[in-house]
Amino acid sequence: MAYYSHNHNLAYDLTLFEAPYEGPQAKHRKRPSEDAVASDGGATETQVNTRTHGKARAKQPRRKRNIGRIVISVIIGVAVMAMIASIIHGQVQLTELNQEIIDARSELAEKQSIYTQLEMKVDSSVSTTVVEQYAKDNLSMNKANNSQKEFVSLSDGDKAEVTMTEDKNIFERIGDAIASLWS
Repeated sequence: MAYYSHNHNLAYDLTLFEAPYEGPQAKHRKRPSEDAVASDGGATETQVNTRTHGKARAKQPRRKRNIGRIVISVIIGVAVMAMIASIIHGQVQLTELNQEIIDARSELAEKQSIYTQLEMKVDSSVSTTVVEQYAKDNLSMNKANNSQKEFVSLSDGDKAEVTMTEDKNIFERIGDAIASLWS
């Protein structure tokens, strides 16, 4: 702590930082509480000692622990821990699901590759040359020649015949009558 002396020179009082000498009786005396020192407004230590250690000193009540605050603190702590645990659990599940998606995609790519291979194999086995060869060798079949071909003439034009049943109820007859009006 700096202060000005009577001739206005700046000096430091280092005695403020030293522990005071209390003598052999100091072991039996109690030290003043922090509340007493803080509430006394900057009194010197000798003044605090006389106030707190004197005969007229009133007993200061002990600070009781507030059970309500402790319970609320524990509940808040448990709630925070539960939230952290749920966040960690969610992240673990998210990681597992992402890994399952990656595995499923790689399996899909493998299956698609196998499908493409099998499709090419089937296409090569069902080609027209393979079918013709199988028909000749195994079924004793030959290509049709001109003598086996028959030509059909359709010079009469296309015809469509509609067969009608006579078992119509009244609603079908009314529907047919209305349909014939529109056509």
